[in-house]
Amino acid sequence: MKENLNLVYDAFLRSFKRNTDVPHSILLGAGASISSGIQSAYGCIWEWKKDIYLSKNINASDYFKNYKEDSVRKSIQKWLDSQGEFPELDSNEEYSFFAEKAYPISDDRRKYFLSLIENKEPYIGYKLLCLLAEHNIIKSVWTTNFDGLIVRSAHQNKLTPIEINLDNIDRIYRNQSNKELLAISFHGDYKFSSLKNTVEELDSKNEVFIEHLSNYHLDKNLIIIGYSGRDRSLINRIPRCSASEVLEESLKTDGFH
Repeated sequence: MKENLNLVYDAFLRSFKRNTDVPHSILLGAGASISSGIQSAYGCIWEWKKDIYLSKNINASDYFKNYKEDSVRKSIQKWLDSQGEFPELDSNEEYSFFAEKAYPISDDRRKYFLSLIENKEPYIGYKLLCLLAEHNIIKSVWTTNFDGLIVRSAHQNKLTPIEINLDNIDRIYRNQSNKELLAISFHGDYKFSSLKNTVEELDSKNEVFIEHLSNYHLDKNLIIIGYSGRDRSLINRIPRCSASEVLEESLKTDGFH
């Protein structure tokens, strides 16, 4: 039984090289998709803040549309703080709170995320991941993302992705062939009916996913890339995966879904 490790990048590379004979899986957060042109969770939060501000202040100038500018963010945050009803700046509650505040209707949230990923193509990291899968080093990809980039990349690289999400959760128990790559979406997929963004939705995650995450990695190494850890129901169970090697590529500002 291996201990859980938080490795710096160069140590991770050395360890990975020594363990190419061991099956691995990947847990991807939104930080893994930024290089493919998809906005981070931090960017989403500020876009939602901007939208709320402009909806409440309809005579505000176009200046406030530039929500990526520090001066604009400071002005918007000052207004939010003055209202007494919004989470503190950079608190863990911001993502779920502002997702639901900006778009109370779940289908509107689904359309918002769809707009972020339209016409986006998987960057080289996804292609390298598929190459590792082709050589049976990577057996599955678990993700909190909605973007579908791993599935698209698998198709482009002649792998057969087995999509498992909130709408077909029973498929997680199927047998897996060498030419298949399991693609498990914890929070749903924009192509299907169910997504999880809000506090209530994230806290009610199907226990089948969480239990299988632990059991699946009894004999596999788990590598975590670009995950912010906002979903506590998931992150609290990761240490129970007894054979995990953890690479934290990005944390707070790089989470998206």
